[in-house]
Amino acid sequence: MKKGTRVYSILFRKCPQCQEGDFFDGSFFKATVKKKCEHCEMNYHPEPGYYQGSYYVAYALSVAVFVTAWVSSYLFFSGMTFNTSLIIIISALILTAPFNYPLSKIIWINLFFHFKGEKEK
Repeated sequence: MKKGTRVYSILFRKCPQCQEGDFFDGSFFKATVKKKCEHCEMNYHPEPGYYQGSYYVAYALSVAVFVTAWVSSYLFFSGMTFNTSLIIIISALILTAPFNYPLSKIIWINLFFHFKGEKEK
């Protein structure tokens, strides 16, 4: 993972602009977005309601989890009933929900802001 890529910023939960400062405040599960980057002073809240668009990303992540759980339950446990498959899918969605919400926020901001090297700061 090279610094300067969006994947680096998303995986390591760093500022999309400088990739030095942390994007979230708090623990991994109770992640709140900071007001601004402590390194480059980037405002993480460019406008009111900015992160409402991240709900679309969270929805896409949930659909990916749903499809993955459904296909894997069909491939690995082909003799399951519909109710058992449904329980597996719902369990997978519940288990990944704490990861999806913060992940969707950092993916959302990385769609609109890009890495600026040391020269551009």
